[in-house]
Amino acid sequence: KQLDRARVGHSILANSAVRALLVQPESGYEQSFAGLNLEGANLRGANLEGANLSRANLSHADLHANLKNANLREVLATGTNFSDSYLTGACLESWNINSTTTLENVDCQFVFLLEQPNANGSRERRPHDPNKNFQRGDFEKYFKEMLETIQLLIRGGATPADFQAAFQAIMQSHGVTFGDITGWERKGEDVLLTIQPPPHSDKGKLEADFDQALELRIEAARTAALLESEKRRADDFKEVHLATVSNLSSFFSNLTFITNADSKAMTQSSDSSHKVEIGSVGGDFIASGQALNLGEISGTVTNTINELQQSAAPQAAELADLLKQLQSAIEAEPDLQPDDKAEALEQVGTLAKAGENPQDGTLKKLSNTAVKILKGTFSVLPDTAKLADAAGKLLPLIAKVLGLSI
Repeated sequence: KQLDRARVGHSILANSAVRALLVQPESGYEQSFAGLNLEGANLRGANLEGANLSRANLSHADLHANLKNANLREVLATGTNFSDSYLTGACLESWNINSTTTLENVDCQFVFLLEQPNANGSRERRPHDPNKNFQRGDFEKYFKEMLETIQLLIRGGATPADFQAAFQAIMQSHGVTFGDITGWERKGEDVLLTIQPPPHSDKGKLEADFDQALELRIEAARTAALLESEKRRADDFKEVHLATVSNLSSFFSNLTFITNADSKAMTQSSDSSHKVEIGSVGGDFIASGQALNLGEISGTVTNTINELQQSAAPQAAELADLLKQLQSAIEAEPDLQPDDKAEALEQVGTLAKAGENPQDGTLKKLSNTAVKILKGTFSVLPDTAKLADAAGKLLPLIAKVLGLSI
């Protein structure tokens, strides 16, 4: 009585609508209590038929109330006592209940799991059959089963091996078994897995551990596939290189090599028209072979940088310009051995590929490794080398654009 004269502070009585409901429980008919705090409230015998309780805090409240056609969307009802309440026609969309919620002897013929009809005009009635109603005790069984199970989402792209590895992780840490799986449901490209874990399991941690194990497995498989792709690329390049060397060796074996000293005499020979002058030997074969390979690698890198420049990735144009400068400096550096040039150019291509998708964890690791390789390659250059000076300026800028720390 006379709660309007009480000093209620920050308790639930601070709200006048809550005070009115507690003083006169029958006054809640079709009233709105959306978003209000009713934690721990004694609502025994309250008439909340058609009331809007969406997003209200009913945790630890004692209801035993008439909730016919009430809107309980997103209501917080952990520890709430619904015993003997009447819930026929109530909306239970995304209501938050747990094992401490009491549902004994609830009188309910049917409920809806959506406040508004979906694209098919359905509010997701339970039971689904409009001619069927819950029998006494069915409501408690239905939602108790929901409380005792957990649903794990396996997104498209995961393989059976990925799932098995992730499930093995929670088998060891949470004591679940394959026998605890109660259902599978396909959701487009994804799969919703329902399991019934042992009693008192920490469902939140179980779900987090499963998701983490699955993601690590998928990431490891992605990295392995990328490395295998790089290995195949390297093997293909090696085969092309060996074939080129073999063809060149065969070509040169059919030529008559002469020195500069013999050139004049050969020119004066009667059959000089049948000879091919290529000058002094001294390493031209190796130089020719390397020039051919470097040209192929350089062309591939140029194409990769051009693809980066045309992409919609953030700072793509800036990164492409920096990589072009670095590529030119590598190609023009006379103090860098041909093998080192080939390696350095391939790392520039890796950085360009990473720039197209800077958020990809695998590509970020590869780009970080590429920068380290480039720094190691350039560290042996003399201080007077133009590439050493250019790399000292360009590499930090490239790393900054890619979000790397060097």
